[in-house]
Amino acid sequence: MTSPAQRRMCRRTFLATGVAAAGWRPGRLAAEPVGRGSTRVWQPIVDLHFADDSGVAQWWVPELVLLGNTDVTVNARGTVKWQRDGTSWHFDHVNPDGQLRLMTRVSPVSQGWVATMTVENRTKQDWKNVVSPVCLLLRSAPGFADPDWSRTFFRSEGEFLAYRGQKTPKGKPIFRMSLVKGERQIERTPRHINKWGFTPRQSDDGIIGVVSRDGQSILTTSWSRVHHLQANLKATFACIHGNPWLGAIPAGESRSVQGCVVLSDGNLQGAWKNTRRILKSFAK
Repeated sequence: MTSPAQRRMCRRTFLATGVAAAGWRPGRLAAEPVGRGSTRVWQPIVDLHFADDSGVAQWWVPELVLLGNTDVTVNARGTVKWQRDGTSWHFDHVNPDGQLRLMTRVSPVSQGWVATMTVENRTKQDWKNVVSPVCLLLRSAPGFADPDWSRTFFRSEGEFLAYRGQKTPKGKPIFRMSLVKGERQIERTPRHINKWGFTPRQSDDGIIGVVSRDGQSILTTSWSRVHHLQANLKATFACIHGNPWLGAIPAGESRSVQGCVVLSDGNLQGAWKNTRRILKSFAK
């Protein structure tokens, strides 16, 4: 009969040999624990399926609304109910506290998708310098997810620049942002500066794109007015952003922007041309 002490020893031996067989050092789990992270509920997300079943890009419209300060934010709370209208999807959502209304409609076009997004200020205070991060998640699109930024591009001074190798004065190495020319920074807190680094080179046009792993396709995104671009290497996101500028939203008023996700064949020059064509159509 095995004693309790022997059973404990057998269990320790089993764990040690099992860990070693898997390629882990026996002391590694204790030395490098995984800590609990935060919990998030993602609601204003629509799936953009590729026709060849190669993956799904998820458009988070919007992720946040920045109220003139990087740490003063609002976002969707409660249940966001998407409704289908023919080939389009839309939602009209008011937060439980009645302070924020969000509306988004996403529709397919010949080369991708377009969206209209509206933010309504239902508070009694004016909102100044509003920017709304809109995330295009590529974690479920292995053909486009770019783990080292070598295929993620923006244009500056007419030159296409990969985000790989773009240095930032501060910020964590897995995040990159680029201000769009002509736009001013909203108020940044020390926390934001230490986390989110901006490239010295600015974006010419507010368009960001990713070349597919096989080099055959390019996925771009932008809005009618973009404040800054963003790309994240976190595996949970693997995302790119063209974050739209909404400007001042007085109490009781709303502002709308239009954006797109575009699939193009060929080269970056052609992909940017296709994206600009769709952006110009918004002004008609």
